[in-house]
Amino acid sequence: MRPFIQNAVSYFVEKAEAHHSTSIDSPRDAIVSGYSYPLTKNQQELCQDSCDRRQVGILYADIAAYSRLTEQDEEGTHHRLVESMTIMEAYVNANNGRVVHTAGDAILVEFKDVDSALHCAVNVQLAARVMNARLHVNQRVLFRIGVNFGDVIADNGDIYGNAVNLAARLEKLAKSGGICVSESVRSELEDNSAFNFVALGNQYVKNISEPVQAFWIEFDALEVVDADFASSLKVSVMAS
Repeated sequence: MRPFIQNAVSYFVEKAEAHHSTSIDSPRDAIVSGYSYPLTKNQQELCQDSCDRRQVGILYADIAAYSRLTEQDEEGTHHRLVESMTIMEAYVNANNGRVVHTAGDAILVEFKDVDSALHCAVNVQLAARVMNARLHVNQRVLFRIGVNFGDVIADNGDIYGNAVNLAARLEKLAKSGGICVSESVRSELEDNSAFNFVALGNQYVKNISEPVQAFWIEFDALEVVDADFASSLKVSVMAS
């Protein structure tokens, strides 16, 4: 395990565990519940004054087979979840992202641009590989990550809209330890040689009527970028 990850993770996992007090049993679907539905007329009127529309990079991630891991080793899996979330939050901060909220093993993040969102996703997966290399295959905590780019409605610190819903659906298409992105992400970054997009073709996903173009990201050639793990303390591991 690389020294900067090993030292930071061992220290900040202890800090993160000491600071969180919220249960990890919140359903992950709570993060995206209802996002695929349009706003009512009343909601639209209320939003005219308080809501903000903006175009952002969206990252949605959760842990593959988390229920199985918890059943096998509840305490050990919780410890590794905190460790993994500490890594995630460090790279979110390093790429100027904002954790919208977490629910159990799932996390929703927004970025000012899609380049930052995808760089964060890649470095999280590479750092997680380093962490998991020291674990037995049945103990490994593997993120599945979906990344999208599009318009969202921002209101009271939360984000809403079809773009958020799609990011969550793309996560379901990702392999364990992998990243799945939308056509809008590929279109924005197709000239960036750092990313290799592998087409999955048209995919039908839950609560979206039309098929979506999806892509896997190949990133074996990229290097882990050092992140400031100290900054991860600013974000709670669990939802507030």
